[in-house]
Amino acid sequence: MIGAPPIQQQRPGLRSARADHESSFYADLGLASMPLVPACIHDEEIGALQLLHLTLYEAKAYLALIKNGPLKASEVGFLGRVPRPKVYGALRHLQRKELVHIVPSNPATFRAASPMAVLKTKADELVNQAALTQEAVRKHELTKHGNRGSGLPREANELWYIDGREHIYNGVARMLERATKSISYYATPAGLVRAYKAHSEYLENAAKRGAAVRVLGQASKDSHIVARELAAIVKIRKTTKPLAANFVCIDGRELVVIENCPNDFDVRNGTDKAAWTTNELLVELYENLFERVWDNASPV
Repeated sequence: MIGAPPIQQQRPGLRSARADHESSFYADLGLASMPLVPACIHDEEIGALQLLHLTLYEAKAYLALIKNGPLKASEVGFLGRVPRPKVYGALRHLQRKELVHIVPSNPATFRAASPMAVLKTKADELVNQAALTQEAVRKHELTKHGNRGSGLPREANELWYIDGREHIYNGVARMLERATKSISYYATPAGLVRAYKAHSEYLENAAKRGAAVRVLGQASKDSHIVARELAAIVKIRKTTKPLAANFVCIDGRELVVIENCPNDFDVRNGTDKAAWTTNELLVELYENLFERVWDNASPV
């Protein structure tokens, strides 16, 4: 009986057959005979690129080039897990978006452009869009609170109504946080005390950011001490021309008019009503009125 060949004699033939099979497989893909090892591509990375308006296959192809360096189309497909029929389309679109450059060779080689050179602009645009969206949501939230039981008509695009002193003063605080250029704040004597309690920190921070903060208050023995405290952090003047409401305007683009009820020192409890507007004409009228009163007012 003839015995089977020793295992040591079988292995070279098996290894050779397997190697020939792998070489043939990668050659069919147009790759080098040695298999490429795909770099790890995370779903979070793909998702981030999709937010910047890349498709799934464009994102995968771009990440394959970023992580592996210049590649042939077949290598992009293999390393990026992009189906062969989709590779060239994805690369063409990336080239149009200036995210991929072709390196002349035969076959062509593709190289990724710097993410900072191209994608940073798109990311900045996305951040700006997100900020605008947050602003729109905030306005809708103010509108919701303002119309809760107010029974007042509303002009959706330029005028919002807010009920309740605490809601109003919280809204004014958020306004003051957004101010970058100027704040014009007019208050009744009791309103000046409330402004000091609720908003002095916001006014001081705005002044530190470089905004021109000016406060007008009616002369009164009740508000005299508060006025001196505010004078240490912002510009404040006193006037003898009373107005029945409090007014707050920021950057010449947003205005809140507050009807005080009651006109006391409490910053939380009150049935105040307020109108908040971005109407250019109304804001400009208030700014002109404030300037005239300010010019004729005396320093504290």
